[in-house]
Amino acid sequence: MVEETIKTIKEAEAQADQLEAEADEKCASILDDANAQAKELGEQMRAEALEKAKEEMNAAQEAGDQSLKDSMDDVDGEIAALKEKAQSKEQEAISAVIDALI
Repeated sequence: MVEETIKTIKEAEAQADQLEAEADEKCASILDDANAQAKELGEQMRAEALEKAKEEMNAAQEAGDQSLKDSMDDVDGEIAALKEKAQSKEQEAISAVIDALI
């Protein structure tokens, strides 16, 4: 009877050792999976941040290009107005010289 009890205890200890080993393996597997998921999530977030930064940079570039175009259009308008004014002054100067000569 004592031998049977000792045998039962040894079997229980062996079973406990086996369960502990399985639990350790499962824990290691869960940690490995969590680390892999964290790494993947980090890479995904980095890629998304880079994409967003590119989009914002492109939007800023487009806004800058539009602002430059608008400024150039304004400058072209001012140049045209100055040319027109210069032409009218030229006609006035020619008329003044002709009047002075007559």
